[in-house]
Amino acid sequence: MVNEKAVVVQGKLHGTTDAVLFLPPAGSVTSPFFPVGAHLPQTLPALHCELPGRGRLAHDAAPSSVSAAADRWADDLTALLPGGRRLHLFGHSLGALLAYELAIRLEARPQYTIGSLSVSGARDPGSTPRTAVAAAFEALRRNQSTTDKEDDAEGTWLAQDLRMRREHSVTQRPIHTPLALFCGDSDPFARPADMAQWASFTTGPLLGTFAFPGGHDYYLSDRASVATTITDLVERC
Repeated sequence: MVNEKAVVVQGKLHGTTDAVLFLPPAGSVTSPFFPVGAHLPQTLPALHCELPGRGRLAHDAAPSSVSAAADRWADDLTALLPGGRRLHLFGHSLGALLAYELAIRLEARPQYTIGSLSVSGARDPGSTPRTAVAAAFEALRRNQSTTDKEDDAEGTWLAQDLRMRREHSVTQRPIHTPLALFCGDSDPFARPADMAQWASFTTGPLLGTFAFPGGHDYYLSDRASVATTITDLVERC
């Protein structure tokens, strides 16, 4: 069995202190955030988490749960990155929950500092996933890249990710990381008011709520503005 790293590096890590870590939305095969990462400054490399069992990681065992996915990424990051790195997590939709669970694990590893957690297009982890979640994931499915649609023609990965979200139990363990909320201003699934409860999942400060024109997949429309906001948050933290 091939066991490649489930984290892809975009940019150069050497000589940098901060890095942005992107967590994937449901149904992703490759990270949809490479175009956002391309707009980050050269001093801010991007790391893209990908789910094993699909795409280039098809020969790896697929995670059976949200916790298993977060465990795998935490282990791969520890093997990939030297100590002293400051990480800024960004997760969209299902990726927001994955980013929260990964932040819990990384805070327990003293070699890293979690500079910020940006959650996007998702209600808080304690919310019950119902039909609205399925509708939001289907919206993501319609806007997947051509490659992802070809690799998941039957929607297998989307269904598996939806199951992981539905079965995940959150104990509301607070993290201590500064928190930012991202959303599309016309996203029917996760409006700013719907995301407010995220603040109860961290003891850190709320960095702000950032609404962009568009729906659930707003980040596909103006990648430069999203990258600029992420860069500004890194500089603030």
